[in-house]
Amino acid sequence: MKATTGTGAGRVRVTKDPSLRREELLDIAWELGRTHGFEALRVEQIVQTAGVAKGTFYHYFAAKDDVMEALIQRFADGLFTELSRASAAASDADTARMRLEQIMDAATAYKLSQPDLSYASVLYSESNLPLRQRLFRAWRERSREVLLPVIEAGAADGSFTVMDAAVATDIMLLMWFEAADQLWNRAVAANDADEFAHILLSGGIAIREAQARILGMPSDSFTIPDDPSFIDRIKELYLTLDRNPS
Repeated sequence: MKATTGTGAGRVRVTKDPSLRREELLDIAWELGRTHGFEALRVEQIVQTAGVAKGTFYHYFAAKDDVMEALIQRFADGLFTELSRASAAASDADTARMRLEQIMDAATAYKLSQPDLSYASVLYSESNLPLRQRLFRAWRERSREVLLPVIEAGAADGSFTVMDAAVATDIMLLMWFEAADQLWNRAVAANDADEFAHILLSGGIAIREAQARILGMPSDSFTIPDDPSFIDRIKELYLTLDRNPS
């Protein structure tokens, strides 16, 4: 934070660093959107909660839509950074297959590392469908930047059996996002937390198996943890669904 002395004797006005203020506004917008839905969110709500003037908001964002874009970018950057880190760390792997396995493990670890998995129920809320579509598009584009070079390398070194690396990458991403979208829709119809967790876990494994087969790899190449703590977190997520308020 920065401190600047005002004109009155002994008065000190404390102002926040611009980058911190911007992140604070985004945090507030996210929390409000979780509660009220992002389509219904208004600039007035953000500034009132933040305790700032509208002019402060418009110093950082031209409109509410810019806030949505910034939130999407923040989510997309988080996943892309983790995938890029995993890809760089695996750059010395003997084969592209080994490199891809590490990237897929990193993607799973990133999702599990989120301190609050309830963000999933927020994104999948019908009122937030436009936000989810834009976020998934950003995730897909950024993920493709990481996956395509690895799959091209695997096609060249014999790790993968594909006719067209670009098409194989696109199918991988379709299963990563669109198939996962359908899986979520089936899971939310579950009668209890146990069934919800079973659908998501078994479905997630099936998606990973299908992705491996697309590349001509053994079906168990990409794993999903099934330890009790992970399953408990999925069950906790069930309680955050709109149809089952905690």
